[in-house]
Amino acid sequence: MNERRRQQRLPWVSMDARVKLRKGLIGSTWISVNVVDYSRLGIGIVTEEEVFKPDSRVQVSLRLGTEVGELTVDQVSAHVRHSEPHENGHFYGLEFDEDPGKGVTESLERIEGILNRHQNLTERMQ
Repeated sequence: MNERRRQQRLPWVSMDARVKLRKGLIGSTWISVNVVDYSRLGIGIVTEEEVFKPDSRVQVSLRLGTEVGELTVDQVSAHVRHSEPHENGHFYGLEFDEDPGKGVTESLERIEGILNRHQNLTERMQ
């Protein structure tokens, strides 16, 4: 088939994240957050409100959706390493635990690889 588009289309990638928020002594709930940046070592997120204290531990759930399927990390522990006000709420820099387990580590690395390839493709096409 002959390509008739004026510009080649990029494959789509969608990154979703949720963070567990403690409520009271025994309660908790998952909140959706906006992903600002990502590496296999950590993630930058923005929440609507200030919800975490620096150096606190949190649980993160990740989903990377692509046009051919999705890759998920059900739960990975992280430390809040950075916190500051952001134009859309509050920014947090989270560092994943050093040894979250073999399966989780492999998934974090695969997500990073897919995002890097997508970014490189985007840059080449511009």
